[in-house]
Amino acid sequence: MGSVQLQSVRSFWEANPLCASAIPYPLGTDEYFRYYDELREANESIGFSYQLHEYRNFSGQKVLDVGVGNGYVLSKYAQEGAKVWGVDITETAIGLCRKRFKLFGLRGGFLVANAEELPFQNESFDCVCSMGVLHHTPDAAKAADEIFRVLKPGGRLIVMVYHRNSVLYRFKLPLMSLATGKPVQQLVNEVDGVGNPKGNVFSRDELRRLLKKFRDLDLFVGLLQGWMLFPKGARLFPDRLLRKFERYGGWFLYAKGRKP
Repeated sequence: MGSVQLQSVRSFWEANPLCASAIPYPLGTDEYFRYYDELREANESIGFSYQLHEYRNFSGQKVLDVGVGNGYVLSKYAQEGAKVWGVDITETAIGLCRKRFKLFGLRGGFLVANAEELPFQNESFDCVCSMGVLHHTPDAAKAADEIFRVLKPGGRLIVMVYHRNSVLYRFKLPLMSLATGKPVQQLVNEVDGVGNPKGNVFSRDELRRLLKKFRDLDLFVGLLQGWMLFPKGARLFPDRLLRKFERYGGWFLYAKGRKP
């Protein structure tokens, strides 16, 4: 069952690269990457990204991104001098990462791999990040164990998952379920595209249990936008008005910690 689900997850993301449907440029072009970066930075500003990922702290150190997407986060580590590796479940994502790094003159290693079976030795990395990936992984606990395994003692963990106690999950998706007849679980999956076979949400307690092997865990919430409230909420509720509430009802739940 797990392997079948894993294959369906791989097939979906192979056919639907991260945000590709929202980008009006061919995959892997300079314009594609720059447009994607603008979309991402509308959700997570450059300043927030530097604070979250501590890019400059890992110059000369080894960093792994699990579920590297098209390489946005990993490229920032590389720009600040880290020795970087990225893994992703799809050939398409790894190809995009290689193109991004070539276009921007960066160095990194990339492998097609499953988050539940990382192809690295124990205690290989100073930092492991995984942004928006564990909630799509068939066995998130196994993936968390793998991240723990490949981190060095004292190494940094940085992850993001979807937030169970968000406005989107607690308010809008139940209303959409009543209106459409679709189960809430299906609507969670479809946040990332119709046909996505695997989506999940985590409360703070659930994420703490998932990451129970790590110490000094710091959990916080972000990203609350108008569309998460009502179909035309983006017009009625500008993002700047919602920022003060995002730490309570935002869609992104972040965790940072360390391996003992």
